Amino acid sequence: MTSLAAGRLETFCERLGVSSPFTMERIRAGRNSEVMLVRNRQGEWILKRYYQHASDRRDRLGAELAFLTFLQDSGVSGVPRPLGADRDLGVGLYSFLPGARPASVASAHVSQAAAFVREINQQKRSANAQRLPKAADACVSWQDHLDLTESRLGQLLAVAPTAELEFEAQAFVGQQLLPYWGEIKGKILDEVDRAELAGPIASANQIISPSDFGFHNTLENAGRLSFVDFEYAGWDDPAKLICDFICQPELPVSAGQGLQFLEELLLDSPDSGAVGRRVKSLLPVHRVKWCCILLNEFKLEDRKRRSHAGVDSDGLLARQLGKAKQYFGTHLASTH
Repeated sequence: MTSLAAGRLETFCERLGVSSPFTMERIRAGRNSEVMLVRNRQGEWILKRYYQHASDRRDRLGAELAFLTFLQDSGVSGVPRPLGADRDLGVGLYSFLPGARPASVASAHVSQAAAFVREINQQKRSANAQRLPKAADACVSWQDHLDLTESRLGQLLAVAPTAELEFEAQAFVGQQLLPYWGEIKGKILDEVDRAELAGPIASANQIISPSDFGFHNTLENAGRLSFVDFEYAGWDDPAKLICDFICQPELPVSAGQGLQFLEELLLDSPDSGAVGRRVKSLLPVHRVKWCCILLNEFKLEDRKRRSHAGVDSDGLLARQLGKAKQYFGTHLASTH
């Protein structure tokens, strides 16, 4: 960071009441944004510098700010409070939450996660909720789920490999992921009526989703979870939220914990049967998608975003390819 940029960030923090002198320390807490701990004698805050690039039009700052403002207005606790933002700088300042990522996942954690999503959606019919955008990569039909995964496969296959690891990644996608994808897509097309496949999920049956929701984005303090990172949040199919919660590879849940999350989240939901059916059919679709996500770094733009966030690039491609192969072997190849 240049001294000019650092000076502008300091001025931004001071304008929001963080008095000098204070320190800014980059912390490893995110793969898409630079996250810094701001500290002075009075307290601590979190400053996020959001990734901005002409080829990535996603308004990460706007999405997170709108979502956290909605949660604050709705009285939802256990999340950062938004204190202010600067669009030109691409930064937001948030309250600091104590705690650390859980070392392992227990049943009590799953219950807290389900309760958090249920609490958010108690206000889903409010005017503030209706102003929230769709979640990133929102799926509002069966077909959307299929198109999302197919798009990610296509992006990886479109990369022109130039190095040995890139050729190896393309071979993995083309020779293992793609044939499996053809099987599960064909099965869904056979089982789901075409009218239902393309038909939208009724807006009343969509939910406000934190998106990218899992225990990798939680902090535990004295047994209680706080929830962070809402750059992708918005309206979505509850089946997609549940599938992503089950599929998330960074701090994974067991099959039993995934079922627990589904049952507790859909408790008293009049649409629980339809959601459960979509989850059962679409879970392997999202498993393939998560294999693709693990290979994001093979796309140049995603490597730039990781670099912005401070992710160590040494051996990154080899690590991610190894993770994708292991994920495929554990969750997909073993189901053949």
